[in-house]
Amino acid sequence: MKTKKIKSLKIKWIFISIISLIFISDFLLFTSIMNNSNSVPQNINKVIVVLTGGPNRIKEGYELLKKDYGKKLFISGVNPIVKKSDLINILNLNNTVNKISFFECCIFYEKKSYNTKTNAIETMKWLNQNKYNDILLVTSSEHMPRSLFEFKKNAPDIEVQPWIVINDSDNNLFDYKNAKKVTIEYAKLVLTKIKYLFKGP
Repeated sequence: MKTKKIKSLKIKWIFISIISLIFISDFLLFTSIMNNSNSVPQNINKVIVVLTGGPNRIKEGYELLKKDYGKKLFISGVNPIVKKSDLINILNLNNTVNKISFFECCIFYEKKSYNTKTNAIETMKWLNQNKYNDILLVTSSEHMPRSLFEFKKNAPDIEVQPWIVINDSDNNLFDYKNAKKVTIEYAKLVLTKIKYLFKGP
């Protein structure tokens, strides 16, 4: 009986150790994506895709467009109550003529998506309609790993280059709000992976 209990205990500890190693390696991958440095796109025919929901994302996307890091700017997940004029004010463009012309030629947005999965789906629809398949994905550091995962699952034919929006609080690893934000995002990523695991390909 003792031998069986010892074997059973060993099996449990082995199982716990394996699960722990999986979570540790997964979290290390999560943090490595978060801490990746941005690199200038080699292909300027990309579409700059901004996922709403965090500070400075839209402004960052617009600055990238001004630097010719992409040909178009697509903003995914705009709040339904937000008007075109509100977006123009957020971008803080210089004058009315430039505001209107820039929006007509280069800046597009959609209001249907309500989470990261639907961001990927709606972005893919727009890209397919406009014959683009290469994007510069703009979002916050803690949101990037889940965003890349959702795009891989829901827009597998799209080439994605990440561009992380750096905010002042992101540099403080011991900041409570930042630590909480990172923990919540990692938990969301884990739950998302589990959902797809049971859902299948």
